[in-house]
Amino acid sequence: MPANKEALVRYRAINRCLIDRKVATKDNLIDACTDAVGAEVSWRTLAGDIKAMRQDKQLGYFAPIKNIKGEGYAYEEKGYSIDQLPLKQDELTAISFAANLLRQYSQVPLFSTFSGAVEKISEKVNLSLREQNIAELGNLMSFEHSGVDGGSNNIESLLQHIRQETVVNITYHSFSSNRISSHTIHPYFLKQYRNRWYVIGYHETYQGLRTLALERIQELAPDYSISYRPSDFDAESYYKNAIGVSITKDKPQEVVFDIPLSEYQYIERQPLHSSQKCIDKNDERARVSLFVILNYELKSTLLALGSGVHVIKPDSLKSHLLDEAQGIVNHYLKD
Repeated sequence: MPANKEALVRYRAINRCLIDRKVATKDNLIDACTDAVGAEVSWRTLAGDIKAMRQDKQLGYFAPIKNIKGEGYAYEEKGYSIDQLPLKQDELTAISFAANLLRQYSQVPLFSTFSGAVEKISEKVNLSLREQNIAELGNLMSFEHSGVDGGSNNIESLLQHIRQETVVNITYHSFSSNRISSHTIHPYFLKQYRNRWYVIGYHETYQGLRTLALERIQELAPDYSISYRPSDFDAESYYKNAIGVSITKDKPQEVVFDIPLSEYQYIERQPLHSSQKCIDKNDERARVSLFVILNYELKSTLLALGSGVHVIKPDSLKSHLLDEAQGIVNHYLKD
């Protein structure tokens, strides 16, 4: 057993001995630690351990262990344990922050389990996330609601099918065609984008990877009659050249556009894609380069940036955005 790990085992053995016995003699502590590490432990070692538990800043226990003359060792503070460490205010705030984020998904069984785990951790370190703490944080901060819908209840089931390598049959209400269809998928990965969840997997009919939105799934059932198709699917590689979740067969290419400096500051701090570069800048505008596939999310993102954006290349993207802009103009000219 590594020395540092063995020391931690001894600390816990000392802690448990002091709690169980109230007052522990040297022999009690030696026996407890010897049993815990499976080897004889000297009193000299344990004396050093007790000193570390009392004083070592890196451990952070600052254990109130007192030596009662003629009796042994005991905790001065009733109910103390190294498993119940008090936290600083900033640590309390961090745990409260995490709990608030997870509460957005409280209706999703999988995430409600995570939220419960945060509460258990808080109890373990002698910290209760009291209502006043959460209320205080709520008065100082506002959390964006994720807009979780009924489809998110499929997250846990799909995750289980991915882990167990099970093919699934999905009854699906399409966004684009507004019709009900059936899909047989070998699920590989779950991805969230703009508060919506998607499943990516091998599609039996199309014989390739496809993406389905969880909120459009009406029914989901395992299909044990089909052997699961193993995959070396790598999410990082798959989405490397894409904004969002739509992956096309087209090769990625350089996209260059100009944007007003007042707008550029936002995408500078929150890049549209990991490939984003500023290739030129003056007092009024910035010229930005991306290396991505020309998918739906890219086009939507550029349109959402407003009329100040001017695409330089590629020409196909310029033409698409021009058609979209013209369609918007024509729509309003009808009024």
